[in-house]
Amino acid sequence: MGDKKGGKLRKFFLFAFIAGLVGAAMQFLKRRRGAGMDESEWQELPPPDGA
Repeated sequence: MGDKKGGKLRKFFLFAFIAGLVGAAMQFLKRRRGAGMDESEWQELPPPDGA
């Protein structure tokens, strides 16, 4: 029974670690390419028909 709890905890920490790495990589790439490029790309999308 203790193994299951440990496995869940380990999976959670592994997920959090990977998520942190991905977030750090995204920040690094954003900074390298020039600050607001991604944001301006999103702004150019047309609004949905319902709005």
